[in-house]
Amino acid sequence: MAARLGVSQATVARAVARGLLRAALITPGGHRRFSEADIEVYAASLQDEPEGARLISTGEAARLLGVSQPTLNRAVRRGRLQPTLTTPGGHRRFDSAELSAALYFEDTP
Repeated sequence: MAARLGVSQATVARAVARGLLRAALITPGGHRRFSEADIEVYAASLQDEPEGARLISTGEAARLLGVSQPTLNRAVRRGRLQPTLTTPGGHRRFDSAELSAALYFEDTP
């Protein structure tokens, strides 16, 4: 489920601990199973995307910009780039359209 939502397993575990997500079933081995409806509600709370926006991970944003992830992270820390969303687990998500527009304006004289 974590991969489907684009978050870490730790983020899912924190959501369960905080009561943001409830397991529909816990197997005898302790594995949690979630209902499709609960997953959709939780996913909507993570990514409240504007119409047509596509949020991408730090790695995808770095590839789009042609820089390394550490370079991208430095740009965020220095305020040169703002993530569109930061997940409860601290993962940054960027709007692909905004990054593309930034690249376009950066290259024009």
